Amino acid sequence: MNNTLKKIYFIACFCISSALYAQPYLDIGRFLYGYSPENGLGEKTNPLKSNYFTINATIPIELKKDGDAFILNPFFEHNEGKVSTNDFHVVSQGIFIGFLKKDIVQNWNLLSSFIVRRNKEAEEDVEDDWQYGGALLATWKENQFVSLKLGMYYNKEFFGNFFIPLLGIDWKIDQKNNLFGVLPGSMIFEHKVTEKFYYGSAFRALTNSYRLQNFDPCFGGDCTEKKYLRIDDNQLGIFGDFYLAKRIVLNGEAGYTILRRYRYGVKGKNGHIQTDYKNDNFYFRASLAYRLRFR
Repeated sequence: MNNTLKKIYFIACFCISSALYAQPYLDIGRFLYGYSPENGLGEKTNPLKSNYFTINATIPIELKKDGDAFILNPFFEHNEGKVSTNDFHVVSQGIFIGFLKKDIVQNWNLLSSFIVRRNKEAEEDVEDDWQYGGALLATWKENQFVSLKLGMYYNKEFFGNFFIPLLGIDWKIDQKNNLFGVLPGSMIFEHKVTEKFYYGSAFRALTNSYRLQNFDPCFGGDCTEKKYLRIDDNQLGIFGDFYLAKRIVLNGEAGYTILRRYRYGVKGKNGHIQTDYKNDNFYFRASLAYRLRFR
């Protein structure tokens, strides 16, 4: 391992153990593709099809030897598909900037973060398409096996101000099993079979909104201002991690969505109008990542 990689590894180890990511590994870079087919199991559901991919990187920067650090996480997301008879094609690009303060009091660490992103209809010049938000996450390390987390998340979504309380855990159950995550965002159970293969289950809840240019949610009415698409997607699935090399990981996951909703809306002179579509269906995900494991 060269000196640069050693430095990144040391900083990332500290960040993980200090409750930055609430997980036993760190993906320095990742490409992910996901797909959900059009029709659900129920005959009364609205047709909904989704193809998406994301690219992101994580860059931890140590400030001093006692462990305080900045974390940079640039990302790009692309999602296209169909809701009922309406096609959508949206993108998100932005950066997460975090600051980790170690030992604010004994056994407590604090992560504060700022998130800026541009969420909009793809290939369109859309006004007012920036979002700003952030989070505070405090971690109490009970012992070397269990850390508990408590915090708050905020984002200025296009449908309004969005606040969510955060509750998390990072639990090394034994030498082969880990439970980690921060709800309502995600929770993962991981089981180690060999050094090259892990499997487990994952839950994640995603909420995003995107500024639209072309769609008319008022069907000809006077609501040309501040149109958006809101996506609420809750996923429950099983996964496998295959280590193609020591730090190169291929992940595959399949599952089913829970209470998934896509909403077209507008906030304008005539108030707040939304058109609601509900659809639950199977989903499939595959990703390739450069990963540093810590346990």
